[in-house]
Amino acid sequence: MTLLPETIVQLENERIRCLLEQDYAGLTKLLSPELLHTHTRGNVDSLSSYLHFVGEVVQALDLRRENLRVVPLGADTAVMHGKQISRSRLRKTGQEASVEATVTQVWHRGSDGHWRLAAFHATPLGEPPPPAPR
Repeated sequence: MTLLPETIVQLENERIRCLLEQDYAGLTKLLSPELLHTHTRGNVDSLSSYLHFVGEVVQALDLRRENLRVVPLGADTAVMHGKQISRSRLRKTGQEASVEATVTQVWHRGSDGHWRLAAFHATPLGEPPPPAPR
């Protein structure tokens, strides 16, 4: 089965929808149990700590992607690269932050046939945002 780059872009659009609509059940289905999520400040989350972060610490208010490039690496793995522009709010204080970053993601199709995000690495364009309290 040949990977179509549009498939990965559609999954990324669904990930964004889930974050903005706070659909964490839907988001969980898109994330690998082995997720490695590296934020712009360099801190790394696992699946459980990432779900805690987006559900309890920071709320995504706006999230856009630009200039996405998908590179298939065989039938079951793809790398996606492009710009991410996000605006979020700390849930406890209401403080907002906007961040532009270059993001590299690894998507993998498991033995069940479902594609999931396995790795996410964001590098800030400009000054990184202040750390979010955990």
